[in-house]
Amino acid sequence: MLTPTQIRHYRQNGFLVLERFFEDSQIQALRRELAQMIDSAPTIYNNKKNRYGQTVEHASDFSFTLQNPEGVGQVINRISNPLARSEVVLRTYGHPKLLQAVASLCGSDFVPFAESVVIKAAHYGASFDWHQDGSFKTGVQPERGVNFGIYLYPSTVENGCLQVIPKSHQWGQVDLKSMVETHGSRLPDSIPVPVNASDIIVHNRNLVHGSFTNYSADLRITVYFGYHHRQTVAGVFTSDHVYQREKVVALAIQRWAEFEPVIEDKDKLALATEVSTLALNRFHSVVRHLSAEEEAEILRVPPLAI
Repeated sequence: MLTPTQIRHYRQNGFLVLERFFEDSQIQALRRELAQMIDSAPTIYNNKKNRYGQTVEHASDFSFTLQNPEGVGQVINRISNPLARSEVVLRTYGHPKLLQAVASLCGSDFVPFAESVVIKAAHYGASFDWHQDGSFKTGVQPERGVNFGIYLYPSTVENGCLQVIPKSHQWGQVDLKSMVETHGSRLPDSIPVPVNASDIIVHNRNLVHGSFTNYSADLRITVYFGYHHRQTVAGVFTSDHVYQREKVVALAIQRWAEFEPVIEDKDKLALATEVSTLALNRFHSVVRHLSAEEEAEILRVPPLAI
């Protein structure tokens, strides 16, 4: 659970750093899993074969960018649907500490909307232009959701760490094209947010943010989990679509509980019980008896993107 001071900082500034959020063993497991996922990925965009000649299922989950300005080579920069591709990522999603932090900001009836992995390869990890998340297709809202970015490696100025403009989540929809034309890529009042491995950066989807190219020799990988306030999606998506997306929370908690069956720490036990009650009271009975095919279908329900 986040402290009142942390929640206040997030509300005022539009972002928050949670230091040393996960244990090293969890981060190491995610590193191994993502390394394997990248190694077995398609070799180039719109190709279904990996470097070993094997067919990659759902190859469109992998996005690529040019390796250099001359257009020679391609490198993976994003993986969509990581919950469907990795048991380790799915278990992480169901971690009680993470879900309690989400509930602190979005309420206990939060709704998951999308997940992805952003990869900045050493020497040529691409930049991400200044932006606000989403399309504002439902108009300007003070709360359009929150992103939790889990950092698997140190994120520094040299390897293209997140850059933000504090308090810009309060500005509504920003004309970023005009701002960049006027000021260049270094926008006024923007600051870098370097973090260590196992840290999380939480940011409001309205916040103006971006990152520069990774010219360093260091890899940077961030796992992103996004969540909505329930009232944000009410009336925008069908109740069944929302319900299907919600099932992933219970499924992830189930996976976490199966992998972590014994909890000796009293605080962790209380937290796990509270979060399990939070999610499982709503729809655990639905996911408890699902087949493997039904679980796979849940993990590929389209995101609630707004």
